[in-house]
Amino acid sequence: MNFFRTYTTFIRFLLAYPYRFALFLCLLLILGITESIQPYFYKLFVDSASTLDYGQMVQVLWWYLGLRLANLVFDILTYIVGDMSLIPAGRNARMAVVKKIQDLDLAYHQSKSTGSLISAIRRGDGAFFSLYHSLTQLIRIVINFFVVLFFFGSFNLTIAIMMVISFSIDIIMAKFLIGYNINKRHQFNKSEDEISGIIVDNLLNYETVKYFAKEKWEYQRLKLSFDKWVSRLWGYTNSFRLIDLSVGLAGNLGLVFILLYSIQAVVNGKFTPGEFVLVLGFISTFYPRFFELIFNLRDMAKHYADIEKYFSILEQKTIVLDPKRPKTIKKFSGEILFDNVSFSYPGGKKGAIENIDLQIRSGQSIALVGRSGVGKTTLVKLLQRFFDVDNGAIKIDGIDIRQMEKSYLRSLMGVVPQDPNLFNDSVGFNIGYGKTNATKKEIVAAAKMANLHEFIDSLPDKYDTVVGERGVKLSGGQKQRLAIARMILSNPGIIIFDEATSQLDSESEKAIQAAFWKAARNKTTIIIAHRLSTVVKADKIIVMDKHRIAESGSHQELFNRSDSLYRHYWDLQLA
Repeated sequence: MNFFRTYTTFIRFLLAYPYRFALFLCLLLILGITESIQPYFYKLFVDSASTLDYGQMVQVLWWYLGLRLANLVFDILTYIVGDMSLIPAGRNARMAVVKKIQDLDLAYHQSKSTGSLISAIRRGDGAFFSLYHSLTQLIRIVINFFVVLFFFGSFNLTIAIMMVISFSIDIIMAKFLIGYNINKRHQFNKSEDEISGIIVDNLLNYETVKYFAKEKWEYQRLKLSFDKWVSRLWGYTNSFRLIDLSVGLAGNLGLVFILLYSIQAVVNGKFTPGEFVLVLGFISTFYPRFFELIFNLRDMAKHYADIEKYFSILEQKTIVLDPKRPKTIKKFSGEILFDNVSFSYPGGKKGAIENIDLQIRSGQSIALVGRSGVGKTTLVKLLQRFFDVDNGAIKIDGIDIRQMEKSYLRSLMGVVPQDPNLFNDSVGFNIGYGKTNATKKEIVAAAKMANLHEFIDSLPDKYDTVVGERGVKLSGGQKQRLAIARMILSNPGIIIFDEATSQLDSESEKAIQAAFWKAARNKTTIIIAHRLSTVVKADKIIVMDKHRIAESGSHQELFNRSDSLYRHYWDLQLA
């Protein structure tokens, strides 16, 4: 994402409220003028004092007081109106980034570090607000510059030219120094993201760390990453000192030359004392603001490095797109057809699945079995449109799934995954997640169908019991049954059971199977399983080998064939 697009995106969010933003700019212009012309009154005071005209001095004083009060009012109004644009714009930007992340394909999320992404969002959101305030200050300083230039040019063109030259030299120097600063900021951000990624990864996998007694090793890994972080942080902070030194020297030299010229003009009688005080007043107020300008440009460079990565998320391309004219199923029955489907993962080996022809009738239960990596889970991911097929088509009730919106398609399905992901919220919230505005009665009914109600009822807070991050407070079997209850509540037409008992004991497996088959009655069902005891009841078993369908049939049909792969797998598990 280049410089122009980054700032265009930033302004676009602010212009979502055009009238507020336009009013803000008008108020900012008036504010800039009222605060910039105040040194002019120093000249008026000196001129009236030299004539000892008390009445004129009091009149100047009242005008000066009125200007300062007006400046105070416009200062307050400017910030109020500005915040009326900024706050909703910042909210909209963050919501747009989060929505984009949600819309992006599964492949994007699989390749991203959660810690790095969180770090980019946190910094970017802060940079959005900081950049706005820096830009506001920049505009005020630019207004101040032109006001000063106007007054200098009105009575002495030489001083105006000297000021423009001084200003230009500092700006040119700042351009190169700030570019250097941005580069150092990018390098530091990379180290910061690495640190954040390690910490988040460590927190998410704390059990694994403890299982293998790797606490010290993880600490050393973090310490090594901090060595690079410290080095890059020093490089970044020293780039600021270089800006301070270079711009400070050049700016002060410009100020000295203008004051020397003005002193000579007073001595030679070319300037009145009032005019000298005017120059002194404008110079003494502008040059601190000028240094502030450079610091603002420096801060904007820092914010740019952060907000560029933030907005670059919006530039990510979604590969699996919704159709322009989506279709829906008028009368859902749940018939699924894989018509000569082939697929390879982007950047992966060719032929994740090849030439799959499979028809699943309405209400039929089918099981996918076979070695790991033969394409069982891939078929389900394609059915859910996490990826699009390379060749062939997948249809539900005769409609190609590429003609449906992804959210609509996935709403037709209920998934019980191998490792259910739960929110760090209550049991009731996690079950109710399957249906918008689910009632307590519906949640309890779903839990009873999943053979989970008695366990929940034994908990201290019952359905209000918090399950912990990713459901850490529940056992594997309890999480599975909760996932089944959540799926039941969503009332899908198609149920997908993805190796959901592969890590459980026999008693838990039996309970979950009972709950599952109760929920799957009269629904189109796809079961992915390594434990063949899970698939005995399936209407049809599909055995996959070498990314293709090797054989299919009922449990009894395949079991009775002594040369079948299914019988081979069954005998291995029995042994």
